[in-house]
Amino acid sequence: MNEEFRKRLERAFDYASMAEIARRIGVPHATVRNYFGGRLPAPDVLIKIANQTDVSLNWLLTGKGEMLVGVSPNLDLGLIFEERINEIIDRRFGGQTVEAAQDLGVVDSSPAFDVRKAVRTGDAPQQIMNDWFAFEGREYPSDYGVAFFQGWSSFTPSEKVEAIRDAKKVLDRSLKSK
Repeated sequence: MNEEFRKRLERAFDYASMAEIARRIGVPHATVRNYFGGRLPAPDVLIKIANQTDVSLNWLLTGKGEMLVGVSPNLDLGLIFEERINEIIDRRFGGQTVEAAQDLGVVDSSPAFDVRKAVRTGDAPQQIMNDWFAFEGREYPSDYGVAFFQGWSSFTPSEKVEAIRDAKKVLDRSLKSK
């Protein structure tokens, strides 16, 4: 019987998380966990659940009768679903209205330098750095990068990409400060 109650409780709250259920009925999360573990709620909590979910107390306790309070046999399920979806959306977005996105047009920018491709096609780190600087229209200082590229031949391709990116960041910072 308690397993059936747990199923009805989940259904009444539209399969919300235990934390959400606890928040909605104002009880600790551990208390809701006890309900899911087989313990029946106290009468005052049952009333809170029925009020929060608009389900019949009779249905909640026994599974008999109509699930929803005041529902006539001639249901407009489409309308009920639409209202429920709108409630979920309002709850999810906190009642915030969303403005239409402003079309900013196309931004003309060149694609970023493809470090992965450069590592795949060339295996010399100094040359890759030189190509990257040339791509940006700058000149690569020839005396740079020795410390970053020690052990280059033992690096995996992804480690090589990261070493190149790290070296570029450090070099950009040091050139910016000059």
